[in-house]
Amino acid sequence: EADPAADYAATLSAASEQDKKVLVVFGADWCPDCRAFDALIRQEPLKDTIERHFVVMHVDIGNWDRNMAFTEQFGEPVAKGIPSIAILTADKELLYVAEGGEFASARSSTTEDLNDWFIERLETVSE
Repeated sequence: EADPAADYAATLSAASEQDKKVLVVFGADWCPDCRAFDALIRQEPLKDTIERHFVVMHVDIGNWDRNMAFTEQFGEPVAKGIPSIAILTADKELLYVAEGGEFASARSSTTEDLNDWFIERLETVSE
């Protein structure tokens, strides 16, 4: 029932006000890896990294039958699996899109590994 376009506008505004990047998380409630990823980003030390650097927005893609037109503006982030992410600036500059299913096995990830990945990615996009 959510309106991703309205959520996106609010997220971009919040990111601009807070001088943060935007983390768009694409997923679905039925997806175990999506639920695992969501749980991992709420655990330390990753929680702190996410909160310090990002405003987070979730996009429900259902069974690849919801919000797909919205999702396509980021490329093909869900073509090879979910969860997936996009990282962008508050002025919509796309910095990173996971198009290779990088997070589709989130159940086997650790909070520390994901935290390291996000820190490395932040260093890469800040250069």
